[in-house]
Amino acid sequence: MEYSIQRSRRRTLVITVSEGKVMIKAPTGISDATIAAFMENKRGWIEKKLQAQADPKFSQIRSGLKILDAGQEKQVVFGGQKNFETSDTFFLKDFRAVRKYFEKTRGWILTEMLYEFSKKVGMVPQGAALHDFKARWGSCDAEGKIKLNWRLTMLPSSLRDYVLIHELCHLREMNHSAAFWRLVAQYCPNYKTLRKELKSYAFLTLLYRPE
Repeated sequence: MEYSIQRSRRRTLVITVSEGKVMIKAPTGISDATIAAFMENKRGWIEKKLQAQADPKFSQIRSGLKILDAGQEKQVVFGGQKNFETSDTFFLKDFRAVRKYFEKTRGWILTEMLYEFSKKVGMVPQGAALHDFKARWGSCDAEGKIKLNWRLTMLPSSLRDYVLIHELCHLREMNHSAAFWRLVAQYCPNYKTLRKELKSYAFLTLLYRPE
């Protein structure tokens, strides 16, 4: 979760969520670790606030009337006997079937594109798998294994590709240093614009989860 910190001569920690941005107001001497722990403890509240402030154009996605497919909104009908789709409508058994169906029909696109981009950037992961992250789009561990949020299949291709390049660059720079962002810029020059746009889709990571 991204947030900014404003330190001052105060005694307590206070979180504000405004226009999709999270700020923590903290005492001058408090450690980053203490702030991080406090933010994690308040994650549920923060996510609800962010979701409430989300772009209204996605209201039908959040309510389950439509589903995003590669950036396009399509109708969805729940309650069928089997999962299938037409050119503009998904017919799914229930809300939980969304993940299973998207992983089965579109998950391969993510891994295939990841390895295509790996040829471009010259960095090959030691493995790739789909994952059900709650607050991120992907991860890269110290062993060079990359996990991708299956919901990437719902994003516009430009945002999906940015995330793939982002994770591949972590194979060389396991941080978010200036060197890392310079590397990302080599293969995705407009990453700043895409990174900002990606935030408007963050609500997706909270959807399609078992109760």
